[in-house]
Amino acid sequence: MRVIFSLVAGLLLTLIAFSPAEAHRLRVFATVEKGEISGYAYFVGGARAKGASVVFRDRADRELHRMSAGGDGAFRWRPEPPQTIKIVVDAGEGHVGRLVIDRSRFLGKRAETEQDNEASSFADASISPLHREMIETTVDEAVARHTRPLMEKFEAMETRTRFNDIMGGVGMIIGMAGAAMWALSRRKGGAA
Repeated sequence: MRVIFSLVAGLLLTLIAFSPAEAHRLRVFATVEKGEISGYAYFVGGARAKGASVVFRDRADRELHRMSAGGDGAFRWRPEPPQTIKIVVDAGEGHVGRLVIDRSRFLGKRAETEQDNEASSFADASISPLHREMIETTVDEAVARHTRPLMEKFEAMETRTRFNDIMGGVGMIIGMAGAAMWALSRRKGGAA
């Protein structure tokens, strides 16, 4: 009985120690709007990483820009020229979050090949290339502006689900340990 109790207690202590670490995991959310990266860093559970160090790196891992996140964990920066950017946020005490933004997110429709552009609905000869680009840019900006809240909600739901899964697992283990202890106590009670 003592051996089982010791194993269950050890497992519970391990899980309890893991849960706060998961709850303090740092996440990074960012989007590209009008060629500018804007986003924020937050801990699983919702608290923002106020004043965290934010470093923007290129594909070769060279530092391009460094700044501190605002009081709400927010950051904003425009890379010149548009390229693949690695965002590294360090909130201290080992809390580091990373996110990669691909170059294509800066270019929108312009990242497509010429063949794709010719096949688009804007291939009408009566629309000048300048007007076509203005229309595509306007559409890209509108889509980015309207999808950002959805992306934020999806990111928050994804982290909440993971935390809930962990807590559900802890509850299941506690329940199973309780059932095992009950069965052992019944066995000893019946054998006496």
